[in-house]
Amino acid sequence: MTDAPPSASRRRLLIAGAAACGAVTLPGALRWGRRALLPLSTTPAAMADTPVTIALGDPQQFDLHAPGARIDRQPVGMDFYERDWPPAALATLRYLQGPHSFEIPWVSSVMGCSNPRNPDEGIYAWNIDAFALPGDRMPHKLARDSLFTLFHELLRAGWQRFLLPSDPRLARADSLRYAIARNGIYSLDPLYVPTMDEWMQLNQNLPYWKFWADGVYMKLQVIDEPALRDPQGQGVYMFTIDLQSEAAHFRTYFREVEDMKRWRELISDELKPHAPARTRTEGELRLQGYTIDETYRDPPILALRQTHAR
Repeated sequence: MTDAPPSASRRRLLIAGAAACGAVTLPGALRWGRRALLPLSTTPAAMADTPVTIALGDPQQFDLHAPGARIDRQPVGMDFYERDWPPAALATLRYLQGPHSFEIPWVSSVMGCSNPRNPDEGIYAWNIDAFALPGDRMPHKLARDSLFTLFHELLRAGWQRFLLPSDPRLARADSLRYAIARNGIYSLDPLYVPTMDEWMQLNQNLPYWKFWADGVYMKLQVIDEPALRDPQGQGVYMFTIDLQSEAAHFRTYFREVEDMKRWRELISDELKPHAPARTRTEGELRLQGYTIDETYRDPPILALRQTHAR
């Protein structure tokens, strides 16, 4: 398993994000993924007074009766729990996971996924779209600092950095150097705050950071508007945050539906080639002057622990 490169529709997504910030005005509705973003005014955003709560699992932990909330039931057997907020009243979103709970400000939309054929699993994934800060445009440094403030809160809540099992264990500036060399396809170190020159270079490839906590996996990606990437000017920034249950995360290692259903049985064999692949890559990188982070440990697979305990 490897991270996918940035989508071919990147420009379309970025323009949509810019429109949502009021940096550009677009006629009519514009599709961003599954949701329509309407032309928005440049009125500075305010946040709703009461945080909206979401959690993986029981859908009742998401307020389904609030204005703007809806369930999109697809004939293929998928339910999408959705809610959007206008730019004049963006939401504060609180994700609930015991000691790993956290809040995200300036949220514009949220979408949860469930499969009605597996009701015990409930909502197994959430996608969150949030602005870095309210308003039309912002200094690039302010957007960077807003992101790393969130990282500080995540780390304080017990979230840890996550790397794919075949990826080399690189930390701090080495992680950034490697990500740039691979056109952004690598999870960066949340403890390393890039310089402004590095930040502007990173944004050319939609940088992302990955975390895990107690069987839940998170990916946070930065989206900026390329036309506003002048370091002396201001930019438009959005963050997308994806949360997955352990089962949803490990199902992505398989292509066949039947294998996805049996992921607990198959995952150990599926992961076996990843360790030697990591070792080979790390050996090559050492020769290039990289330092390997020997302290990094892959997260445990909780479902396998539970299976062995029976």
